[in-house]
Amino acid sequence: SFLRRRTFYSSAYAAVPPLCTMEEALVDAQALAADFFSVVAGGELGPEERIPKLENNVDLYIFLLYAAVMLAINWGIRIVVVQPFARLVGVTQTSKNQKFAQAAMELMTYGSFAIFGLLIVPKQPWAWPSSQWWEGFTKIGSVGYPGPHSKMSSALCCYYIMYASRYFQGMISVLIEHKRKDFVEMQIHHIATVLLVGVSYIYGWNRVGVVVMLLLDPADVPLQAAKMMKYVAEARCPGQTENIYQTAADRLFEFFAVVFFVTRIVFYPYVCWSAHIEATHFFDKGLPEWTCVVLLYILLVLQVYWFTLLAKVAYTILVLGKPVEDIRSGALPCENQYLN
Repeated sequence: SFLRRRTFYSSAYAAVPPLCTMEEALVDAQALAADFFSVVAGGELGPEERIPKLENNVDLYIFLLYAAVMLAINWGIRIVVVQPFARLVGVTQTSKNQKFAQAAMELMTYGSFAIFGLLIVPKQPWAWPSSQWWEGFTKIGSVGYPGPHSKMSSALCCYYIMYASRYFQGMISVLIEHKRKDFVEMQIHHIATVLLVGVSYIYGWNRVGVVVMLLLDPADVPLQAAKMMKYVAEARCPGQTENIYQTAADRLFEFFAVVFFVTRIVFYPYVCWSAHIEATHFFDKGLPEWTCVVLLYILLVLQVYWFTLLAKVAYTILVLGKPVEDIRSGALPCENQYLN
């Protein structure tokens, strides 16, 4: 019994990160964030000299720290600001109020990261053409590793870790929020995204990784705004299919459909092709590289699945002339998950 207790306490002690490691992670997290927001504010990119700090799990602790901060900010703003604002504009029903707050927080999150990506990714010297995503790549264990692909500016490194942290906190928030009809699909999406960001970060596929991040965020901004308008329309104009809020929701949804098609159905498959085919011209893929390719295709399957639902909704709005709320009442065989 004594030996068992001693083994348990020893294991528990070993699981706690050393204080010096936590201090290093905290200092590094602050430095990365300072450089990141400096670039976002218009500053110049620093030198590409930071490589992933995998020893002592420094970057893992930074990832968890950022996730905890984002989770606290998400729910703090949601409870203190957004939900009272929703009641102020008439969305008082509990479930609708929660959905409004959920959409508002996602709009802020996707909108913020879309802006971050636009301010940081195009500044990279290798952003285009796509061949530069792969030229000079050296795999772990290769002569010359870590190569240029493993080195990032502090701002880009922060953006990368924050992106993974954001989706990790999203996985937790989905468990707390009002249950979504696309809960399973969203969890698969979140898990695949976190895994893709993690694997690509560790193994030096960060160039294509940030391009994917840049493409996946913009479409959700008009979508979440459309949801918010729809909830306000239901609360302030019950039973009316034509009102200013519903019209705004329909126009935002149409704009969302265009952005989704361009970024996720046109551009994103090109990224998958580049990772699968073009990259092969520059190096042979091993298990980590093929893992990234598979995860990219998992995300592509989800995009195509969601686009089929989106196309049905767009047909009902544009061709049949019915508003979005009619679709939710059963006009289609499967209700649209985008608006739940």
